[in-house]
Amino acid sequence: MRSTGCVAVLLMLGCSAVAVAQAGSKAATEKALIANENKVSEAVAKHDVKTFTDLVASDGMSADGMGFMKVADFVKSMNDVKIASWHIMDTQVHWVDDKTAVVTYTWMGSGTFKGEPFPPTTYASTVWTERNGKWVAVFHQESAAAPPPPTKKK
Repeated sequence: MRSTGCVAVLLMLGCSAVAVAQAGSKAATEKALIANENKVSEAVAKHDVKTFTDLVASDGMSADGMGFMKVADFVKSMNDVKIASWHIMDTQVHWVDDKTAVVTYTWMGSGTFKGEPFPPTTYASTVWTERNGKWVAVFHQESAAAPPPPTKKK
């Protein structure tokens, strides 16, 4: 009976160690994915196609108020993006499974795409997946923040 109790304790400790290691690994991956979101935004702002295509899957897609766009089409029009300033805040990582996560955040900044201004505040999410040991963005969406409601007159 006593040896069975020791085995049970050892098994629980072993499982706990695996859970802690996995949590540490996920925390490191979350930090890397958030850093990658910043790298993608920086690459777009600087028209750095190489960095962008290193982080974004060639078969990826995006969606915004203008519709859907393939990554290849966006890359062709990247020079039409003019970003004066930007920053990302309120980042969160939501796990789908061990190889897929969704990064959500608020993008704030100013700039234009083909001469049309960006909304100053955008809610965004990117689906990241691990392919052949490398995390790549496979889908990105952006939704312009609604303007604040009008103030009521008393």
